[in-house]
Amino acid sequence: MTTTEAGITPRPRGIATRAKILSVAERLFTERGFEGTSIRDISEELGMTKSSLYHHFPNKDAILLALFGERGQELDELLAWVREQPKDDKLLQRAALRWIDQATPERLDRLRFARANQAELRRLSDGPETIQNGYGRLIDEILGAEASDEDRLYAQLAFDTISATLRLGDLQHSPADTVLAAARRATTALTRH
Repeated sequence: MTTTEAGITPRPRGIATRAKILSVAERLFTERGFEGTSIRDISEELGMTKSSLYHHFPNKDAILLALFGERGQELDELLAWVREQPKDDKLLQRAALRWIDQATPERLDRLRFARANQAELRRLSDGPETIQNGYGRLIDEILGAEASDEDRLYAQLAFDTISATLRLGDLQHSPADTVLAAARRATTALTRH
């Protein structure tokens, strides 16, 4: 069980409720956009009162930040894994493929959500900038801080194959397994030496 910033250990039921709120909010933000979704919409979808929802999140911005905090945590976990790996010319490929292999339909939903809410994420200081910093730290660890801009862009492309495939796949509403298989093939081709 985790401890919150206030030092309080949340109860399991509270953790489950918070996860449900995040799941519903993510879906509604993706479908309707951040501005098109109200706290009332989220609470009604969950069958709870607005005051109950406010017990978990003080506002919509807090929900948005919590959703992106999870993505930053995923990057931190991958960075920790990379630090334990041998530094060889296949590390970029192994790390990018691991990133793809850990993708779930929920993570693809998170990417769709990010694409649908770019303006709101830019507005919040902890949004994409934090994620971009996470990618920067990851690429520094793989290539070294002295890597050329060209090498850094190449590495970023290897990690962006899910997003790129998702953008193209959304045109046909491709299922998650199709998107991930295409991203894996693209990453393998990009990182082959």
